[in-house]
Amino acid sequence: MAMKPISVFLLVCLGLSAGLALPAAADRDRDHDRAREALIRGEILPLHAILPDLETQFGGRVIKVELEREKRRLVYELKLITPEGRIVEIEVDAATGAILDTEIEDD
Repeated sequence: MAMKPISVFLLVCLGLSAGLALPAAADRDRDHDRAREALIRGEILPLHAILPDLETQFGGRVIKVELEREKRRLVYELKLITPEGRIVEIEVDAATGAILDTEIEDD
């Protein structure tokens, strides 16, 4: 039984999209490895040392965390959501835990 052209097209598209997803997943794995290595080397504080104070200070819970290199230092970029549903973006020096910047998203 021959495949209909639409079925072949869908299979090709699925195969291509799966292939494109693999590099993104590999990048996330490398990012995780880099963060773990920085923690082992003592270059950054563990999140569990930073998060409780931020959640208390800003009255929210963390919904996203990224570790970025900015101007020769590692920075945690965090998003918190408050009980009122407001989003608070916070940049924290990953080595010291000092808050570098905050931004509250407007509705």
